[in-house]
Amino acid sequence: MTDSNVLIESPRLQLSYFSHTNDEHCDFIVELYNTPLFISTEGKTSITTREAAQKYIENRFEKEYARNGYGTYLISLKPDSPNQEPTSIGSLSLSKGDSPESFALPDIGFALLPDVTGKGYATEAAQAVLQYAKEKFGLTEYFGFTNRVNDPSRKVMLRLGMESRGIWKVRCFGGHESEVFVAPGMGTLSQYGIEDNCKVSE
Repeated sequence: MTDSNVLIESPRLQLSYFSHTNDEHCDFIVELYNTPLFISTEGKTSITTREAAQKYIENRFEKEYARNGYGTYLISLKPDSPNQEPTSIGSLSLSKGDSPESFALPDIGFALLPDVTGKGYATEAAQAVLQYAKEKFGLTEYFGFTNRVNDPSRKVMLRLGMESRGIWKVRCFGGHESEVFVAPGMGTLSQYGIEDNCKVSE
């Protein structure tokens, strides 16, 4: 999948914005969001057609790019030679919402196609995006949220040097329980809008 809008590069990867006018981007989101792996950790979505993906990218991803300067990136493997095209393998999000329930800080997350997991791509992509956000926006504080069944995501957070603050009922996720990770050196969660009475366990 050729993409001229590459923003961030790492040794093996390139990361770019999604575009709702790019049919390949839309088709890839449909593929990614309907894998058994994605559904098992994030749940089933309504994004099952190209048209649904177009609206999702336009109304969520692109608005977030405009609002924050960062958001959800397409992860692609760099080609082995100039004659080859990059291969789309997943998405990496540094996401901050605009609803009253949203936190003032972004959270980082990822989704990969099942056949490329376990190769360090999520960690590499996250490190590259966080370094980019630090250099371009001065961003040093961010969250990571994982559910109890998503052990691979938890391991990525730890590899990034993030600190676990236990299991909490997170308001912006409808009160569902999530393990909350924070960037190194962040203060107590109450400073960032997560209240003590929402804690479930260490």
